[in-house]
Amino acid sequence: MKTYRVGLLLDGTDQPGWIHDMVDWLTRSQDFDMAALLVMEKTGAEPRLGTKALFGTLSRLESRLLPARQRQMLACRDVRDGLPASVALLRLPADPRDAGRDDGVAALGLDLVIMLGALPLVPPLRARMSDWARLGIWQLSYSDIAVATSRYAGFWEVYQREDHTTVKLWGVGASLDEDALLDQRSFNTEVFWLKNQTRAFSLGNFMVYDALLALARARPGAAPPGMQIMSGQRRDDPAEWDSAAYIARQAWLMGDLIVRRVMGRNVRWRIGMFPSIRQQAVVSEAMVLQPPKGRFFADPFVYTRDDNPYIFFEDYDFNSRKGTISVATFEGGAFRLLGTALNLPYHLSFPYIFEYEGVTYMVPETCGNRSIELWKCTEFPLKWELDITLMTNVSAVDTIIFKRGEYWWLLTNIDRTDGQNHCDELFAFFADSPRSTQWTPHACNPIVRNPMRARNAGIVVSPAGEVIRCAQYQGFCHYGKGVSLNRIEELSPSTYVETDGEIHYASFLRKRHASMHHWHHQGGHTVFDFAYME
Repeated sequence: MKTYRVGLLLDGTDQPGWIHDMVDWLTRSQDFDMAALLVMEKTGAEPRLGTKALFGTLSRLESRLLPARQRQMLACRDVRDGLPASVALLRLPADPRDAGRDDGVAALGLDLVIMLGALPLVPPLRARMSDWARLGIWQLSYSDIAVATSRYAGFWEVYQREDHTTVKLWGVGASLDEDALLDQRSFNTEVFWLKNQTRAFSLGNFMVYDALLALARARPGAAPPGMQIMSGQRRDDPAEWDSAAYIARQAWLMGDLIVRRVMGRNVRWRIGMFPSIRQQAVVSEAMVLQPPKGRFFADPFVYTRDDNPYIFFEDYDFNSRKGTISVATFEGGAFRLLGTALNLPYHLSFPYIFEYEGVTYMVPETCGNRSIELWKCTEFPLKWELDITLMTNVSAVDTIIFKRGEYWWLLTNIDRTDGQNHCDELFAFFADSPRSTQWTPHACNPIVRNPMRARNAGIVVSPAGEVIRCAQYQGFCHYGKGVSLNRIEELSPSTYVETDGEIHYASFLRKRHASMHHWHHQGGHTVFDFAYME
């Protein structure tokens, strides 16, 4: 039985695909009744992107660079098409002097109204909405810089080369000061405006879905992150001049990328190792495993057997554009490559290794196969066989598995936004055994919702059971800007608390595009990866 009646407040019936996604989700929901479309009448012709010559040209050019799914998110069509007959359509006057026609909204008996699109939340509208729904009004804002409407969402973050774009879900109050922040999340800013915009719209939809599901399950939603990711002072909608400046900045960026490709300059990853536990990377004191030409080495995990360190890592070939899992050891003051442990038709990386009941297991990243796979060692260190597939039909990367308390825990980064990006959210699952195929989702998934802390970058587990979850920090056009070491303080089926560690940057390299995105310690050895422009 559906328990909540929801209305959508829009600025017209011709709406882009991301709003259609919200309508479809509500229509299919078992807990929510898509009860009404509230359409605010327009007082006059509002300018569209196409009426600004440069912005119209810019939007058409960038739309051609988008994948088909993201183009669909921006393509407009009538939201009434395919809508169930039970959904009421109520047109509301834009003129606040004609607010008496709003009486029909209260008569619908709505529990919640969600504002979507380009409607500005002006004071007269706030006053009119005070009695529309039992649980009030929700609105999404898609930027910490731009105004609250969605028309130019994502533009200023790309223009200003911000590391992150922030989306917020608000409970609308009688005034701006009375608005309640329900949730805020960020993602790594994309290189192009429209791609950044679709990422913001997609993430905003998922924030609404998560908040609604928390409401339906009668549990409190996750508290908004205490860390504010502020990009700068707020700005008005961009003018034509801003679009011209944007095009010039993008042309410079693309020119730089083309020159780098023509000159064959790559950011190549390598592996460093300390024969001790470290909390800080000092490359001058590390032993370095250098990759041969045309390859890079990354995502190292060290596994100690018979007092000897074995380093398992991603071995990426630039020609095949695919990674395998290779193994090296360190003896006599030098690294020695032992060979390939795993080579499959799809890309492999992040070879996390652990012990269970006397057997050595590996959980490599197998996102290319849309799976999370558990591999068992049959002859250490180069022979492995597939033991069991833990999850299927999932776009997940950088999985770690460990025992804490009475459960085995699986932490992984899942992409839900069709953005081909796994850096923004961390999900947790638990089971009685690491070989289970029935992993129960954590009640607060995603447990981390912050691109500064979400993506796994390794793990350190002390003999006393203390767990340090290493996390990646990404920047604008900068994969692997830094690593933080975050202590897991509380982990249960319904709670997750971790203490944010300091972000360590690769500034010790003193080179352009210096990067670091992995850290691991085991058996008295610490390994990490780093990269710079060659």
